[in-house]
Amino acid sequence: FTVDGPRGPQYEAKPGAVMLAAKSGAALLPFSISLDRCWRLRSWDRLEIPKPFARVVVVIGERVRVPEDQGNDEVWRARLQATLEALREQSDRLVVKKN
Repeated sequence: FTVDGPRGPQYEAKPGAVMLAAKSGAALLPFSISLDRCWRLRSWDRLEIPKPFARVVVVIGERVRVPEDQGNDEVWRARLQATLEALREQSDRLVVKKN
């Protein structure tokens, strides 16, 4: 699932992902996808659909394991947010936008 939730705002990590990771023991795998050509929906998240022959760049970060007792900690959500922003900047640099 995406960490910005079903209602956004876009690219803002919500605390639910951190809480679920802590409770379940599952790791979070942060990633970013950038496209050079796409259609953008007029929804809150501006969902991008690749155009034919589009170049797609996927950047995957390190797994994040949240300790069980720290699922409600804002520090972990902020770390996840910073990681996602860095990955998005990296994937955007690697692809040349043509829209």
